[in-house]
Amino acid sequence: MNGVPALTRLEIVRVFRNRRVMFFSILYPTLLFVVIGGSAKGEISGVPVRNYYMVAMALFGALGAALMNNAQKIAQERTDGWIKQLRLTTLSGNGYVIAKTTSAALLTLPAIVVVFAVGAGMGVHLRALVWLAATLIIWFVSFAFTALGIAIGYAVPQDSVQLVSMITYIAMAILGGLWFPLGSGTMADIGSALPSYAARHYVMNRVSGLSGDGRDLLVITLWVVGAIAFAGYVYRRDAKIEA
Repeated sequence: MNGVPALTRLEIVRVFRNRRVMFFSILYPTLLFVVIGGSAKGEISGVPVRNYYMVAMALFGALGAALMNNAQKIAQERTDGWIKQLRLTTLSGNGYVIAKTTSAALLTLPAIVVVFAVGAGMGVHLRALVWLAATLIIWFVSFAFTALGIAIGYAVPQDSVQLVSMITYIAMAILGGLWFPLGSGTMADIGSALPSYAARHYVMNRVSGLSGDGRDLLVITLWVVGAIAFAGYVYRRDAKIEA
């Protein structure tokens, strides 16, 4: 674990120097929210459309920043031989996942805060505790997205990582109700088991003035813990295969 702080610092510098990542992680979801929420009127399930898409686009930005960025970056690192260099150090599999997850968390937080700040500027009014709870829940669930991106980066052949991560990205967004409300039915039933859906549903309840659903918190927590554990396992397994 001694190399975790050093690798974390390196990852943070690399992420914030990448203009493409910054655009698609922070500016892109914010622009989508402005376009959709700026002109939309009415309500979705009793929630103003602007409030709904503010939450949805904050989650969408966190999902993209955490999942897509990590999966594709790891595929490139495997191609460049960077991963083999890391395995010559004393860094453990869990330490590697912690460093990647921490650096990604520092990117997803601005993605959430910027969308929320724009929403507040566009007239979304929430109590301070609701703003804080919404930010923390979306930030927390982003750890699951990050770990999932790490797992895809190692478990999938390098030339297929982009395709698999994109399919996962789109599926999480659609089944999470981030592009449009799911209502009830098969899609909603499937989506309710996903972290994107659980986070949106929990935060939307809080935004609506309701108490959060404990089941949503359970789903989110299980995904975060399970995804991090799985990412560590995949990293260690890949190391044994290459040894």
